[in-house]
This record gives sequence, structure tokens and C-alpha cells, in this order.
Amino acid sequence: MDWDLMRAGNPAAAGSRKLIFAADWAPIRRFEPVMADDPVGCYGDVLPLLQSADLRIVNFECTLQGDGLPVRKGGPNLSAAEKHLECLKAGRFEIASLANNHIFDYGPAGFQATVRALDRLSIRYFGAGMNLSEAQKPLTVELDGLRIGFCGFTEGHDLSGAGENTPGVAPWTPEQVCRQVAELRKSCDLVLVIPHGGIEFSAWPAPYCIDAYRRIAEMKPDAIIAHHPHVPQGMEFYHGVPIFYSLGNFLFYQETRLIHRKHGFLVELSAGKDGLRGFQLHPYGINDCGVHLLKDDEKTAFALLFKELSRPFAGDPYEGYYGTLKERWHSGYAAGEFRKAVKFFDTDPMKAAALFRNRMTTLQHTELWIPMFDRAVRGMIDDAPEWSTAMEHEFMSAEIGGA
Repeated sequence: MDWDLMRAGNPAAAGSRKLIFAADWAPIRRFEPVMADDPVGCYGDVLPLLQSADLRIVNFECTLQGDGLPVRKGGPNLSAAEKHLECLKAGRFEIASLANNHIFDYGPAGFQATVRALDRLSIRYFGAGMNLSEAQKPLTVELDGLRIGFCGFTEGHDLSGAGENTPGVAPWTPEQVCRQVAELRKSCDLVLVIPHGGIEFSAWPAPYCIDAYRRIAEMKPDAIIAHHPHVPQGMEFYHGVPIFYSLGNFLFYQETRLIHRKHGFLVELSAGKDGLRGFQLHPYGINDCGVHLLKDDEKTAFALLFKELSRPFAGDPYEGYYGTLKERWHSGYAAGEFRKAVKFFDTDPMKAAALFRNRMTTLQHTELWIPMFDRAVRGMIDDAPEWSTAMEHEFMSAEIGGA
């Protein structure tokens, strides 16, 4: 890995096909009118990069409403309108991952309206369905004689995982994904795994993500490319397989000045019949009008940050996460989250129930609360390296412009 140039292998190898992966796409908050009124301009100077690829893949982090009603859940209900699909077309995305925590925000009716719209646009998709078999079914595509297999999975936030006969997302079943990778390897030149999971806003991936992605890497996919934390995280090579733990946000607006929630990166893979030949990362910033590539000092700073975020994987990969637990314990994060849920009991008991159900059943929360409380009880909460705690504090506090 060339950390300064953010690339590995030979991403410019002659005869290669170029695939670009983008993270969360949703026309929400300030982006709702922007992505409708300026569907091309919101991509800024990222658009020529997307146009240069042979295949583009994005995480469709919302749903059309259709005839559906908003479901009761612990987080927000995110939706797009038909008019926003012009923006999806403008990015020239051919493949959408639906394995995320918002594709069923308006129930099965919203999901079905979404896939009908994607079908009309000839955008293929994977990671969700009207039953477990559909949700877990890998997607295979042909690209100029190159056969590519995709499989996605997510945590099933708010009990949204598919059942044998019930709609939902492809649930968090690493063992099943391992079997899918092994099967795809028999017929595909390139096998790619797209998870959606992890602790939101944390600098460091949680142990359950590290363990799951490493187990899958042992089955030799060509790359594992993850999102959901809404901030960029580091990467590692495990058994020679690149694992990108979080791409950060893409066209996904959050009302904050915290700088790391305003950065992300695209993963550009170069591949041929012999598999993955190399990759190049392209960092970008997010402003009120869309996205823009980082240049000069900003790009250099991002490369240095990305190297630091990847450092724990050379030793104990969990050391970073111990810093997450320490920072969130001492910052009052735990108490704040409980107060947020409790206050709804007086005004909206069903919302309170949804919040607590989410916190008690979703890995993103249980794998934060239980280890944090356990380390506090054992007097180990402060047994975290200073560098990991400092980085987590930066991710939770550093603002644009250094304010």
C-alpha cells in the first residue's frame, strides 16, 4: 500500500476494467432540493471520475415511499421521491446495494416501489427482498467478458432482517456470506462483498465487524467494501484481501459541522480475468451543495489520517476500539443516549419502545453498550491507548475550520 498516494497494486494496468464504489446516497435534509434541482451539479468534480469508470456501484440509503407508511424504528425514516432518481441516473450508477437500515423505512410497499423504479432505470440491485432467499441472493453481472459477483449483508437494524417468508434485508450472517463467496468463486472472475454495519461516527471498527470481515476474507473474495458508520475508517489486507471498513458518507447530508462526517472516499478497483489488479482511493468533501474531490493540502491531510486509522491492524486490531469505549464512557455519551430514549415515554411511548428495541437488538448498539459497561465494571475502561482515545475524541468533536 502506498499510503501517500492511497493506492495499491497496479490500478492503471493495461486492459483492466474499472469499478467505482460509492457509499451512502440519499436525497435528505439540505440535499433534498439540491439533488432534485441540480442532479448533475451536486456531484461536482466527482462526476468525471464516475463517468470514467466501466461500472459504478452505490449504497441506496433510502427508499421510495410508494403506498407505504413510515415504520416505527429507533432512527429516522429516510425517503426519496421519483424526481430524485434523475440524480441517481446522473451519477451513472448501474448497481445499487440495498442491504442497509433504510430500504424498509416505508415497509414492504416502499421497498417494492423502490425496486420497480430501479428496474425502470435498468439499475440492478442486491441485499434485500420479499423473503430471505431473495434478500440473500448474490448478484452476478457481465462486464466485457468479465464475470463479477456481488453479495451484501447488514445488521438488520430495528428487526428488519428478512425471514424465510417475510420481507427484509440480508441479515448479519457471516457464515452464509462465506458460503456465498465460495460458490461465487467457482463461476466469477471477481467476487466482491458489500457489508453495511458498524458503530456510527466511530474512528475505529468494532470487533464484531473485524471478526466477521476477516472470516469472510479467508474465503478469498477480491475485496470487502463496507459502509454505515458515516465517517471514514481505515483498511487492512487480510490473507491478501483488502478490507475497507467504512467509506464514510457520500451524497448524504448530516446537519453537523463535525469534519469527519463531511469526508468520505470512493474505492476504484482495477480488475481483469485474473482478478483484482489494484485499487485507487479518491477522497472527497461534502458541503451544502454536494461533493467535491479533496486536493493539495486537504488531500495530503486525508492520506495521513487514513494511514493512522489503518495503523491498529498491524498489531492488536481491537486497540482502537478500546479508545472508542473510553471516550464514549467519559464523554457522557451513554447517559445521553439513555436520556434520549427515556424522555419519549411521556410524549410518544411507541417511539420510546422502538428506540429501546433498537438499542437492545442491533449489533451496532449491543456491541458498544455491553463491552463498555463490562470494562467499566471491571475497572478497565481507562485501559486504552492514548492515541486511540485521542482519535475517537477528534472524530466526536473536531469541526470544520478547526473551531
